[in-house]
Amino acid sequence: MAGARIRVAVLGLGNVACTLLQGIEYYRQSTNGKRGLWHERVGNYSIDDIDVVGVFDIDASKVGRSVADVLNALKSSIKADAYKDLNVSAGIMVDKPPEHWSMDISKVDRDEFVNALKACNADVVVNLISSSLDASSLAYAESSLQAGASFINATPSLLQSSHGLIDAYRGKGLLMVGDDLMSQFGGTVFHKGILNLLHRRGMIIDSSYQLDVGGSSDTRNTMREEVRARKRAIKTASINAELSYEFLITAGTTEYTEFLKDERVSYYWFYAEGFMGSPVRIDVMMRSSDGANACNILLDVIRAVKYARDKNSPELDEMISAYGFKSPPKVMNVVDAQQRFEDIFINMKDP
Repeated sequence: MAGARIRVAVLGLGNVACTLLQGIEYYRQSTNGKRGLWHERVGNYSIDDIDVVGVFDIDASKVGRSVADVLNALKSSIKADAYKDLNVSAGIMVDKPPEHWSMDISKVDRDEFVNALKACNADVVVNLISSSLDASSLAYAESSLQAGASFINATPSLLQSSHGLIDAYRGKGLLMVGDDLMSQFGGTVFHKGILNLLHRRGMIIDSSYQLDVGGSSDTRNTMREEVRARKRAIKTASINAELSYEFLITAGTTEYTEFLKDERVSYYWFYAEGFMGSPVRIDVMMRSSDGANACNILLDVIRAVKYARDKNSPELDEMISAYGFKSPPKVMNVVDAQQRFEDIFINMKDP
């Protein structure tokens, strides 16, 4: 594997994508080792083996500019000079824009996008476009397949359960994984972890809820009622999978608050019973960064997808999806999914 690289194309230069690109450079420039990077190697790949070769967006104020200019405008302490020769290309937009969008849109048709993707010779395409753009996510997935690149769907658009895309990707020796990225230590995995701990300690869980408030543009996009309802259903189903029995649960984003910016505040309440019905109540709040919380998982998934393709094992898509996403084709509890992922891609055991 020495000398092997992972060529990555990113769709949507928003908050998470900017943090991802900055993070890759942060660890390359770091004088403090890899502190904060969860898994230094995944499938024999380090973060230094990742090359970002394409960035696509539909915001006319970004298209045509160098990625370095866009990142440096964020006034981060991370130097983005590595991206000065990489320009933002126009992407696909087939959905009706949300009503609150005021930006001018610059887009290309699918054939032009496929040609651009082929030109940058991407191994892996990471879909980070805004929530609610379901038709555009599907068009990107179909186009990436046509271009011969594996596809990571970090958005809540439900691509895994329909359209026959998984089999189509496998048929070409490629992987499609998703849907809806589960952050390293975000609201959903924290909720699942507390439930898992209560269950493993023999408590009977009666009910729980999770309410999220965020300030990112993607949070704002989820405020449309049909999108919010779908996100709530995805989160609730993902969390419910932790237990072997039904219990009362509600989980979802409740409000957009602009001044929170990239941060998310999550409120949790749990009620469980133990010996002789003795009650245990947990009432807790967590505040975290959406962008940073996503990136360790994204880096793990990018490297695992490439490794699985190297090994001609596209069937590992199910395992990767169970580890990194809220709505995978095959649901596993969070502890078992992490163990299986680490066995295969970190400890290099046979599947």
